[in-house]
Amino acid sequence: MPTAARLLQSRSENDRRVRRIRGRLTGGSQKAADLLSLGCIQLLLISSSRLARIHLSWMHPSDLRRGTCRGGSTEQRPEERMADMDAVETYRHIADVLRSAQRVAIEVENAPEKRKRLRSFSTQEVAVLLGIKPRDIAAYTKAVDGRMGGQRTRLTFDEFLGLRRCLFDASNDLRFLPWRRSDMGEGLATVVFSNFKGGSAKTTSSVHFAQFMAREGYRVLLVDLDSQGSATAQFGIDPSTEVGLSNSFAAWTAAREAGQELDATALCQATYWPSIELVPAGAILAQAEESLSRRSANGRLEPVLYFDELATFLTAVGDSYDIAVIDTRPDVNMLMTIALHAATGLVVPARMTMTDLASTGEFFTHLAGYVADFRGAFGADLVTKFTRLMVTAYDPTDRSQEALVGLIRERFGDIVLPGEFLHSRIMGTAGFGKETLYEYEPSTDRTAYNRVVASSNMVNKAIEREILLAWGRGLDLRMYTEEAQP
Repeated sequence: MPTAARLLQSRSENDRRVRRIRGRLTGGSQKAADLLSLGCIQLLLISSSRLARIHLSWMHPSDLRRGTCRGGSTEQRPEERMADMDAVETYRHIADVLRSAQRVAIEVENAPEKRKRLRSFSTQEVAVLLGIKPRDIAAYTKAVDGRMGGQRTRLTFDEFLGLRRCLFDASNDLRFLPWRRSDMGEGLATVVFSNFKGGSAKTTSSVHFAQFMAREGYRVLLVDLDSQGSATAQFGIDPSTEVGLSNSFAAWTAAREAGQELDATALCQATYWPSIELVPAGAILAQAEESLSRRSANGRLEPVLYFDELATFLTAVGDSYDIAVIDTRPDVNMLMTIALHAATGLVVPARMTMTDLASTGEFFTHLAGYVADFRGAFGADLVTKFTRLMVTAYDPTDRSQEALVGLIRERFGDIVLPGEFLHSRIMGTAGFGKETLYEYEPSTDRTAYNRVVASSNMVNKAIEREILLAWGRGLDLRMYTEEAQP
């Protein structure tokens, strides 16, 4: 299909989402009334060829009492209203409106439940993922349904997992159910995503990796150690209102500092992905930072030193998971340090710009200094079995990015993951409804979608390969080097 036609299709799909959300805000719904209690909010969703942009205008409830909001318009320009407010009022209202926009995007795309839910999967999609024929799926669904009626065309993710179990029981083939085998020494594989540079697609990469591994049949725990809570929000949980001391990693550090026992599994929340659980994050993680800092400075001998707290937490969750994915904050902090000590593998996402690579270089300088200091103090190294650089937001039409990718692959070889996680307008369209690539199902421009999903699959399968090697499993290396199917 010509490029212009694909762009028009993508714009049309964005426009449909625009109309749904705009209608929700202006159609007299209860949610619209709820939003009006915060102020007169207009959510104008403007579609472009690459991205749906959000423009927000709002006013303070006191303006409503003054009668300045009429028919969705105002007598004052937004900048004039802002000039009348003090800083606290202004900041709070910006936060309220942007939070409301996030909630509306989730609720409209997930009506009537108003909480994020996972789409169903077509039988053709499942057949490709499992490497089986659609007739095998038809036989399974017929047996499960106990009916002679029409053939099923879609499966829920729970049904997808059930099919995996059935195929494994019949064949004992680990590709259908690749859970770690603790009786053979396969420990929990912990993959940490970290970099100094904000905007490196660290959270995007970690969430997509967690969901990729869930699709591949693994049991996944995602631990959000970034106080911004972006990974938490991606799973439909509001870090500002739904995350506190009792349900975040801060609860673990507080209990450990106080010498109290805490059930680690109580902090692992179920998500709408049946095989992904989440330890959510929010601003409360500042308390975890402070607790770890106090323990690092007090010099007391403890049964578990502060830098081993995440590793201890993950050990305490038992055999419930195969993979732990850790999303960290983009700077030097105590939570990043404890993540490094728990890591089976470290993945460093980086965009291909000189600024990003310079920051990434500083990150590796920090790692080298920290490991050297730790080795000198304790006579031991970290347990990390692999460190890989991931190319993110890559535009293959940008000659400067192409040159930088060529340079780092020439200099660093296998340290750079094969393939590049592509930049695509599809990411913007999916993100418009707070969806990842694995949650989104396009109605148009399937070619562009398949291209960016294949790029995500390729880098994620390369990380999976590193985990299997760390477990000591024999591999058909072709499965982990050829371009992955969506």
